[in-house]
Amino acid sequence: MRIGVSAKIFLAYAVLLSVFGANSLFTLLYLHRGRQELAANQRRLEVQVAVDAALRSLEDFSSSRANDSTGIPQGLTSRVAAQNGIASARQNLRDALAAVDQYLNDEANPRRRNEFEDYRREIVGMEARVVAVAADLGASDSTAGEDVGHQADRSLANLLSTFHRLKSNLRGRGNQIAAELSNNERRAVDAAMALTGLGLFLAVAAALLVLRTLWPLRVLREHARQIAGGDYGRRTGVRSHDEIGDLAREFNAMAHAIEEREHKLIRSERLATVGRMAAHITHEIRNPLASVGLYLELLSDEIGENPEAGRLVKSLSNEVDRLSEITETYLRFVRLPKPKLEREDLGALASSVMEFSRGELSLAHIDLDLAIASGLPEVAADENQIRQALLNLVRNAKEAMPQGGRIRVQVGTVDSSWVRLAVGDSGPGISPENLSKIFDPFFSTKEKGTGLGLALVQQIVSDHGGRIEVDLPPSGGTTFAILLPAAARSELAQPGSLPGPVTPGAGTVKDVVR
Repeated sequence: MRIGVSAKIFLAYAVLLSVFGANSLFTLLYLHRGRQELAANQRRLEVQVAVDAALRSLEDFSSSRANDSTGIPQGLTSRVAAQNGIASARQNLRDALAAVDQYLNDEANPRRRNEFEDYRREIVGMEARVVAVAADLGASDSTAGEDVGHQADRSLANLLSTFHRLKSNLRGRGNQIAAELSNNERRAVDAAMALTGLGLFLAVAAALLVLRTLWPLRVLREHARQIAGGDYGRRTGVRSHDEIGDLAREFNAMAHAIEEREHKLIRSERLATVGRMAAHITHEIRNPLASVGLYLELLSDEIGENPEAGRLVKSLSNEVDRLSEITETYLRFVRLPKPKLEREDLGALASSVMEFSRGELSLAHIDLDLAIASGLPEVAADENQIRQALLNLVRNAKEAMPQGGRIRVQVGTVDSSWVRLAVGDSGPGISPENLSKIFDPFFSTKEKGTGLGLALVQQIVSDHGGRIEVDLPPSGGTTFAILLPAAARSELAQPGSLPGPVTPGAGTVKDVVR
């Protein structure tokens, strides 16, 4: 899946914002829940204070009832104490009930609502029991008898026990809630610290991701400076599948194109310089050679039947002819005309050249294999120049096998839009150190070679908008392949234009020269 630079940065910061948003939301939720628990605990304390006050009033009433030593009759004492203690207890219970109702009406926490509703029912019931106890105590006067008095005392004792139980329950719930709040606070702090740590980790990871994503821009800047300094051979090495990766690949393609153009420019300048020198030297040598050849012919007529002198004159004539051929080669290289393109059958042209060369190759003990595919598209070519290029390749193959061997000539198509003509030999091949120099003018590994044969072939192929490949098969030998555009697209082909990837038969392409 392809993810762009903007998407990577957006995702990194989206994850980071999500973590910090989750941390903030968790903090708000904890604060809200803590506020609810504190509000419930505050109302619970109000209820507890009111219940404690009611309990103290009833306990004071019970103590005064048990320890009455004022001399006032017992019935009157009970009624006075009941009026004060019972009234105070009922008021305190009403205060507790008001606190419960206020909590249920204003800010009832669903988790605590049932608890406070239980408190309300219990307080209402206790208030009713206080009223009942007050009635019993009011009835236990001096004329009521001991049974009624004992019944009132038992009711009061049960009521006090109920108050103590409610008080213990409230106190226990308060302690429990306090412990829960403490535990919740500790867990909340731990969770907040964990989320904060995760957020910091993701922040560092996001920064590293952004840095890694944008780092190739610095590499591109450094390579741009290197190209500006004339170093066209280096490549960025960026392999990312985003916009920066696309930019790096286009940058490498641009560097490769600039490098090729620079090489072509250097080669053109070198050829122009060599051409001017060769033309000047050829001009200076050609006329004296013609005179020397004429004088040798006159000298041959003068010496008559002298065999020794005739041998020397013939030897000199051969050297003059060889020098004349070299000068003509130089002139052809320097004054190579632009090709006159016409529709040609490259297979028929190769067959004609091979038939012309078959006799010469047979004398050199060289077997010729010719394979021409059927249905070849025509090419836009200058017949004479292509013939000359093919003869040069065959001559080079023949000279590479002085003891005889085999030459293979194949004509076929590549991608249905390029025609490929390959000439292979079974000679010793080309050494790796010489492979990059074989198309340089005047470079030759032969004692009497001019070094212009392959340079001329390359120039001809380039002028036809094609390319030439050098293949060194694992089985040995060398294969030169000429690729020319088919006539259907010849008008679109420019010198140096290339087809797609080519697999020229067996072996691996070691060098491609345009």
